[in-house]
Amino acid sequence: MSRALETEVKKSLASANPAEAYDQISRIFLSPPGDALLELEILAKSVPLPEGCHVLQDGHCVGVSKLGLVQAFLVARKILHSHRGGSEQRPDQEALAATAVILLMDPEHLTAANTRKRLLQGQRTLGDSSFSARLLAEKFFLDSLLTSRLHRHTKSPTLWGHLQWLLPLFKSYGLPVDIQDDINKIVFTAGERHPRNYYAWNHARYLLKLHGQPDTSTLQGLLDSVRTWCFQHHTDISGWTFLYVLLSVTAPLDTACPRSVFSQVTKLAKSLQLTNESVWVFLRTLTASSLVGEEEYLEFFALAEDLAETSTELEARSVLLSARRWCETYRSIVETGPSRTTSSEP
Repeated sequence: MSRALETEVKKSLASANPAEAYDQISRIFLSPPGDALLELEILAKSVPLPEGCHVLQDGHCVGVSKLGLVQAFLVARKILHSHRGGSEQRPDQEALAATAVILLMDPEHLTAANTRKRLLQGQRTLGDSSFSARLLAEKFFLDSLLTSRLHRHTKSPTLWGHLQWLLPLFKSYGLPVDIQDDINKIVFTAGERHPRNYYAWNHARYLLKLHGQPDTSTLQGLLDSVRTWCFQHHTDISGWTFLYVLLSVTAPLDTACPRSVFSQVTKLAKSLQLTNESVWVFLRTLTASSLVGEEEYLEFFALAEDLAETSTELEARSVLLSARRWCETYRSIVETGPSRTTSSEP
C-alpha cells in the first residue's frame, strides 16, 4: 500500500480515534491465532465496517481498513520515536507492536526494521529457550508480511534482508531452517503474489547457500517442486533462473538430472507451443552449458526452428531467433575455452 494519502482519508483523520485504531491493529501481532501464517489484506473502501471497527478477522485471515492503518501508523511512529529517544521508558513488547504496525504500513521503514533487530539482540540474555521463542515469533511475523496480499511487502528488500539477517541466528541456537518448507510456503507464495519477484527467488538462493551442500534427496525434492512451479508459471523468468541454479548444484551428484529436466521442458514447450522469453532464456542457457550434451543441443535447435516456422507472431520468432544465436555463441565458448558466460535475468 502506498503511503500517499487520498483526500478523503485526510479528511477522515480529523474526526478519528487513532489510539483505538492502534490498539486493534497492534493486537493482531501480539496474539496471532494458531500456527498458520497471517494472511493480511488492506480492505477496500467498498467493504462496510461498523463504526469504530478497523479490523476484520476470521482465523488467520485479517483485513485492515486503510483509514485505521493510517491512524495506527501515526500512533506507532510516536511510540517508536519516544522509545528511540529515551524520553520514556517503554517495554520492549510495546516497541515491537509499534514497529509491526509501522512495517505493515511501510515495509521500507528502515528505522522500524533496525529497531526490531536491536530489540532481538538485547533479548539474547533471556536464556536459550525464551530467545528461541522470540526468534520463531519474528520469523512468523516476517513470513506473514512477505506472503500476504500486500503488493509492496512481497517484494520488499528491507523485509527480505531482515529475514536473511534473522536466519543465521536460528542456526546459532539450534533451530531448524527447513529449506524445502520455506521455498514451498514463502518463496512460491511471494512469487505468485508478485510475479518475477527477484527478491523472493534471491532468498531461495540464500537458503540454498545457508543449507550448505544439500543431500541428494533434498535436492531432488527441491527440483521437483521448483520445476512444477515453473511449469505452472512459465512466464516467470525468476523461477526458471533458480531452477537452473538447482540443476548446476545437482549435476555433480546426478549427471542425468539436467538432461531429464531439459527433456521435460522441451516437451512442455512443444506441447503448448511456448515461445515466451522466460522459457527460452532457460533453455538456451541450459543448452549452452556443460550440463547437457550434443543430443540436447541438436534438439534445442530443431524445436526452435519448428516453433518459428509455425508461429505467426513476429515477437515469438524474434525470441526464438535470439535464443538460437545466443546459444550458438556461448556453446562455442563452453567447448573451446575455460571461461563460461551464463545468462542473467533481464
